[in-house]
Amino acid sequence: MTISQGGQDTELHGTLETGSRHFNVAVGGTFDHLHVGHKLLLTMTAFLLEPSHASNSHQRRLIVGITGDELLKNKKYIEYLGSWNDRQEAAADFISTITDFRYSSQTKPTTESRSVELLPGQRAIQTQVFADLRVEYVELTDPFGPTVTDESISALIISAETRSGGEAVNTKRQEAGWKALEVFEVDVLDAGGASAKDECFQDKISSTEIRRLKAEKANA
Repeated sequence: MTISQGGQDTELHGTLETGSRHFNVAVGGTFDHLHVGHKLLLTMTAFLLEPSHASNSHQRRLIVGITGDELLKNKKYIEYLGSWNDRQEAAADFISTITDFRYSSQTKPTTESRSVELLPGQRAIQTQVFADLRVEYVELTDPFGPTVTDESISALIISAETRSGGEAVNTKRQEAGWKALEVFEVDVLDAGGASAKDECFQDKISSTEIRRLKAEKANA
């Protein structure tokens, strides 16, 4: 599947198994300084969920793993890296715009959110958007997160940079005797096809580059 946005094509690589239906899908990342690349990743994750009319009141869950602060201590320009709370709120604001069309910057719909602790020291926020749709924001304290503790998750969205992580997750699940996740990779491709332009676009949507520019501006 290919989606075009702002002169860029986004491709979703992966083959849905015959009759495959996904009610619990996951995605993970740092989601620092939420940019267009993050938004495409989150949008594709929402696309994989079964639509409401086909769910027959089956609870649908969109699970967003957000890297915890402790795992990011060695990131470049860490002084400009958002806290977990800031990154979670930015992701939640965007997901609200693509899952709930009652949402606007002026009028936010009433939703039920609650903080929970899935594992000792692991933060999570669960938001019930509709009766059959819950979005869960989980702090990642290791590379795997809920994909190896929640057997009901059936699909995982990754980027090219996290391809090896998807393979590692399925190895862990198979060791536990669980069904492997269907893994879908999102690629952002320049419509013009020029590698130089691809690299330029990737730089523009890099969280590290955003932090570098903030540092550069602060030190000017």
